[in-house]
Amino acid sequence: MAGATSPVLVAFGVGIALAAAPGPVQAVLFAESMRGGLARGLRALAGVHIAFGVLMLALALGLSVAAPHGLALRILKVAGGLLLLWLAIDGIRSRGPSGQRVNGRRRLPPTFRGALAIILNPGGWLFLGAVASPLLASAAQRGGTGIAVVAATALVVGASLGDLGVVVMGGVGVRRVGERLRRYIRLILAAVLAGIGLWLLLSGML
Repeated sequence: MAGATSPVLVAFGVGIALAAAPGPVQAVLFAESMRGGLARGLRALAGVHIAFGVLMLALALGLSVAAPHGLALRILKVAGGLLLLWLAIDGIRSRGPSGQRVNGRRRLPPTFRGALAIILNPGGWLFLGAVASPLLASAAQRGGTGIAVVAATALVVGASLGDLGVVVMGGVGVRRVGERLRRYIRLILAAVLAGIGLWLLLSGML
């Protein structure tokens, strides 16, 4: 029993560590919660971890994922970079609440933004291939598919708890400050998203 429990605990710790490392996903979650409060941030969080959970479940059930390289990695970098650049521009232009029509068009819901932040994140696919896939394969060898699924669930729960802190900080903590400071923070977040997006775009094209 102890041998089967160990991969689950390791997976939970890996999930917490994954969320603790700042990256594009955390920047998107913080920006969404800053824009629309805790409710919008939680919807973006749901999108992130539904997508992440589906990928982890597929790994636990035996799907093998190799770390992307070559053309596949370049395509992911370009697509992820364009997404972050679009989110940065959209964040600067947006003043309205979630789902509000701006300039006659409806904005992409935060749940889909969160899901795309995972699906088009090259770093996330590198994590799946280099860390998650061998971790869950080891769990399956030690305790079968059931333990691999539990380990995958533990990893997603650990990551979601860490990301929840980002959402609460943006949706509750930062929104308590004055409007002028929030505007500056929003611009800084947009600059961070644009910087990461531009770096991904250039590294994918060059």
